[in-house]
Amino acid sequence: MVIIFLTQYAIRYGIIYPFLEQSGLELFLDERLFGFLAMATVMIAAAGYIINDYFDVKLDSINKPTQLIIGQYIGRRQSMLLHILLNAIGLSLALYIAIQIGHPILVIIQLSAAILLWYYSVNFKKKILTGNIIIAALTALVPFTAGYYEVVAMFDELTLTENTTLMSTKGFGSLLFSIKYLLYWIFGYSTFAFLLSMIREIIKDCEDIEGDRAFDCKTLPIVHGIDTAKKTAFHITIFTTLLVAIVQYMQLLSKDWPSLAYFFILITLPLLFTSYRIWNAHTKRHFFIISQTIKLIMLSGILYILVIYGYAQ
Repeated sequence: MVIIFLTQYAIRYGIIYPFLEQSGLELFLDERLFGFLAMATVMIAAAGYIINDYFDVKLDSINKPTQLIIGQYIGRRQSMLLHILLNAIGLSLALYIAIQIGHPILVIIQLSAAILLWYYSVNFKKKILTGNIIIAALTALVPFTAGYYEVVAMFDELTLTENTTLMSTKGFGSLLFSIKYLLYWIFGYSTFAFLLSMIREIIKDCEDIEGDRAFDCKTLPIVHGIDTAKKTAFHITIFTTLLVAIVQYMQLLSKDWPSLAYFFILITLPLLFTSYRIWNAHTKRHFFIISQTIKLIMLSGILYILVIYGYAQ
């Protein structure tokens, strides 16, 4: 939950704010509304975790017997009520924000997330790759939402536009081009989050294969074997590493040495280590280490925003 909250604020102040500041502009989305947006995202994600644990009590008693919360610390009825309450608060906040910025249709983003999290817990997680893709897509939605709401507010303000202040700051066509460039950054972060989450979800299925098999889940390692699941995760990891290498090549061409060093030490090397560990993983402990390594790579990706922010100052 903390990482979700930090990710959205990192996108706002690490990418969007420096970008706008260099263009002589301020953030367009009100601070209070963005705080509500981050809270809505966290609430809906928390509701998703709760409903997932609700349906997985028996399964988790095999896969994660020391990490059980529902049934041990919280009753099943209370957990269902908490799930409903958190979703209600999250969706209400999302609707309020969407109405305030003049785009009520945007609430469909959070509504879709809540529905997908429910069906993931009930059904999709037991189907081969379907659950993995859903969780990876929802993970990618966290940075995307933070950026997209700001871009929507920005675009509305610019297209009003006989806004002479904005027009005198920078040409309208140039500003539209800059918005497109900003969307590339947001899309890049979302893609990075999607790929890493996809790898981690497959690895977690390998880690939890014993409990999943006992409850007739149709995950990739159960249906096609752990070797196939490992190869799939390995190839996605290599593909991700190649994408990062392309970014590093552009950093090299632009002589962005701090970013080049940061990516190589904290992202590329850990990705190569991850691919090596995936190829040689055999035990539950091996898969657990890989899963935790991927979480650290995700955190490194978020913290890179501090480097961007430092450049902008």
